[in-house]
Amino acid sequence: MTSLNQTFIMKAFIISFGDSDKYSVHFDGSLEEFEKSSEFKRIKDAVYDYVKEKLPAAKCEAVLTPHVEEPEGSEWGYPGLDTINLEKLKKDALRQIQVKMSSTKLDSNAAFSA
Repeated sequence: MTSLNQTFIMKAFIISFGDSDKYSVHFDGSLEEFEKSSEFKRIKDAVYDYVKEKLPAAKCEAVLTPHVEEPEGSEWGYPGLDTINLEKLKKDALRQIQVKMSSTKLDSNAAFSA
């Protein structure tokens, strides 16, 4: 009797929003399939909804547009995007937008301070 060794390789993608930390998301498919998947939509919507709930008037498309990439050799050390890390990601996106809004406000007030 011959034994059959099968190795299953789970693919993963690295996702980030703006300057956020990067997280790995396991998905068995291509990058294009991942970007069309319900898992990707769930992540994107969770971050977007969280920020819009806290800052409804914020113009923040640059931060709320997810960046997805396929990991290369040394890029496998990112933490997985579990429930806890999704909360961190949402708060990080919110912080980025708050900082951007604060600096924009400071820049617009600078003309009047001279």
